[in-house]
Amino acid sequence: MRKDLEKQGESHFAEGALSILSVIRNKSRPIYGIYLLPSAKKEEKNILRILSLAKKNKIPVRLSDEAFFEKVTTGHTHGGVIAEVGPRVMCTPEEVLDRGNGFVFLICGIEDPFNFGCAVRSFYAAGAGGMLLTPRNWLSAAGVTIRASAGTCEALPCAAYESAEELCRLAHEKGYRIVCATEQDSVDLYHAELKKPLLLIVGGEKRGISKDFLKFADERVRIPYGRPFSSSLTASAACAVCAFEILRREKL
Repeated sequence: MRKDLEKQGESHFAEGALSILSVIRNKSRPIYGIYLLPSAKKEEKNILRILSLAKKNKIPVRLSDEAFFEKVTTGHTHGGVIAEVGPRVMCTPEEVLDRGNGFVFLICGIEDPFNFGCAVRSFYAAGAGGMLLTPRNWLSAAGVTIRASAGTCEALPCAAYESAEELCRLAHEKGYRIVCATEQDSVDLYHAELKKPLLLIVGGEKRGISKDFLKFADERVRIPYGRPFSSSLTASAACAVCAFEILRREKL
């Protein structure tokens, strides 16, 4: 991912077979074309699946060269296959809360698309059913976020909210408890009430969670450390810890 820091903004290409398959299967974005390097292993099973689905869905497939790939990709782990994609298909916040199986998360203030993708991957693995996002989010950085999330950011219903207050009121109307991960006035995560339906809000290391959300929190939780530690976990690590604690509680 040498080029990720150079291309953290807009990226309109899904990179690698797993990323492309996730977009096709979830119908999460329009696909304008698939590009292959001559060196791509066209007999590899995932590439064969892509070619079959492209034919079925009438997606054009083109051979391209290394110069084009170098220009449009963010990394070098694409395996010789990329797809030009459009914006992420979005739901409304109400649809996400209705479809989200009682466990919905909101990520705000994460500083780069790789950490964002890693956080989404953890939530998906822990069973979350939907994600809510700030109006400005990393879904436009398709090359990094889809790859870093192992395609999971394409599999979850998602929506961007316009007003934090309106979103929180809507969540409360639908019976969701709002839990914010923050140090201020918080309880130990392992002693918190984490029953569904639950909206978990996690902020980035620098900006954290806005006051607009904190004032609506039904509970504030912190992650206890195993030794004195003046710093903090990365946002993606904090997301993983919180998400799997919610899963653990559900299985008790």
